Amino acid sequence: MTPHQRKAASGGYQLTNDEIAAYKRDGYLILPEVVSEKEILPIEAIYQRFMNREVEGMGRDFCDMSGPYSRPFEEFNIINAVLPRNYAPELRNNLYEQRAESIARQLIGDDSTLDYDQLLSKRPGRDGAVFAWHQDLGYWPTGTPDTRTVTCSLALDHATLANGCLQVVPGSHREDQLRPHRPILTSNEGAREETHTLTIDLRSEDKLVPLEVKRGDITVHNERIIHGSGGNPTNGWRRTYVIAHRSEATVAYERSIGFTHSHNDTIQWVTHLEALEAGN
Repeated sequence: MTPHQRKAASGGYQLTNDEIAAYKRDGYLILPEVVSEKEILPIEAIYQRFMNREVEGMGRDFCDMSGPYSRPFEEFNIINAVLPRNYAPELRNNLYEQRAESIARQLIGDDSTLDYDQLLSKRPGRDGAVFAWHQDLGYWPTGTPDTRTVTCSLALDHATLANGCLQVVPGSHREDQLRPHRPILTSNEGAREETHTLTIDLRSEDKLVPLEVKRGDITVHNERIIHGSGGNPTNGWRRTYVIAHRSEATVAYERSIGFTHSHNDTIQWVTHLEALEAGN
């Protein structure tokens, strides 16, 4: 099938059996031309309102993913806008959202639903625009055995090794345990309160695969695969629009305990990783 033939008028995007099998085996996919140039333009216009600091009242949901919450905006390396559909409702139900939902349902089941969204922009000329190595599940609270997740990342700019594209360790999602995570700020006891970002140490046997994509393509990964990305020393932006889906029951449980993925949440969660380390 061509990318055009994959797209349904209702907002669907058809995967092949080989792609579904590859996702289960490797923990990730690259899908071409999920959003056309014409379709991406209205999404991009809303996206840029966040990057231009035109959306108010976000608090910690507008921060630098590579450093502390207290870092001045001018020093941000990775501009991070969390839960943008909450702050700009006109973003909801766009074609990318619809196609991401279709993809998620094919990969983890018809009970999948949107859990959270996120806008990430690596500034030009920033060697420090590094997205630390991690597993998504290491961030999230424990309490449900159903951790199925499909995270789709739409490229608004061509993503290459040179400008810090996503890299993954294929098959790492099949390891029995999550890797030990720690805050990127380790110089003081309050580091987790000062930054949202966690990191892990790669092992010598980990084989990194860069996921280079063009504008309008998406990458897809699950909740346990090890991933991260390097800095952006180039003179161009690398912008990404992330949407994650989980099961309806899991999302309902998260919300019932007050977990929204917002950095403004004040409750101190026991993460899935912490529960595993404690033997729970």
